[in-house]
Amino acid sequence: MISLDNGFHEVVAIVSSLDDAAPRLKACFGYETIHRGQPSAEDLVSLGVPEGWAAEEEIIGDPSQERGFLRLIAFPGQDLPLLRHGGKAWDTGGIFDLNIRALGPLEVLTERMNANGYVPFAPTTHWQFGELDVKEAVLNDPDGVCLAVMERVAPPLQGYEHVKSDCSYVFNSTQIVPDYEAARSFYVDTLGWKAVQETEALHEDGNNCMGLPPSVAKKVLMKIGIYQAQGVKEGSVEIIEMVDLEGLDFSDSRPPKRGLASLRFPVTDAQAILNRATAGGAEVVPLQEAELAPYGKVRLGAVIAPWGARLDVFEIL
Repeated sequence: MISLDNGFHEVVAIVSSLDDAAPRLKACFGYETIHRGQPSAEDLVSLGVPEGWAAEEEIIGDPSQERGFLRLIAFPGQDLPLLRHGGKAWDTGGIFDLNIRALGPLEVLTERMNANGYVPFAPTTHWQFGELDVKEAVLNDPDGVCLAVMERVAPPLQGYEHVKSDCSYVFNSTQIVPDYEAARSFYVDTLGWKAVQETEALHEDGNNCMGLPPSVAKKVLMKIGIYQAQGVKEGSVEIIEMVDLEGLDFSDSRPPKRGLASLRFPVTDAQAILNRATAGGAEVVPLQEAELAPYGKVRLGAVIAPWGARLDVFEIL
């Protein structure tokens, strides 16, 4: 059963080929195909896809975990650039990555990802995130589907005893923002979400998983916040500002370019969310009825954050 008003349920990624992207992800994470077919015309219109483009989609994930699925959409015959073309971890705009937990040794997972074409931003890093002792690696694939994979070293990770795979669902997604306070206000004040965690971090030893040169990482303060409607780290959104570090800005980049196009949130009142976003000055995509497999008929719209991250909301009819 879909959990409503409780974080994103799936992620939309635009890829060059389903026959390349889906097997790559399934080989790495043990996910399964949940649906394969053609996206509805209404869904494509909402995403800003030009009329007449052929399209196909595949949803993959772990059904036993019931959320955090990946909806891959490809447009045969179209040669599409990347949403964050040439983007690095410190460049602002759009959706930077998706977070997946390794339920076994992280080194096994990253070796599997390397063998399937994923390229790391930096060596695997062992670091402290608040009270958590974590190993983490950030890797990108040819379609710009960037994945941060992490192993909880301590305290022991709980809640995955029923999972057959050695990986979790996609539980969090990171956005690199130009202004932490403005981004926090967007999620907390405009959308009414709750803070899961807020902190500041400095890589005093220079070691980091995002590819910053050690001499830079030692000096760059990172302001970090994680937010979700119910205040839990399930389908949550993480914002990071790297203070006084100027990079490229992808805020104006939009689908249907390839990469992480949107996070999709099942909600009870989609129009109320769009109204809040409009009142807060955010760009919105108006609601329209659409067929959204495998959920059936929905009302679908979107909120675009000031830095270009797209948050789709859908209300099942």
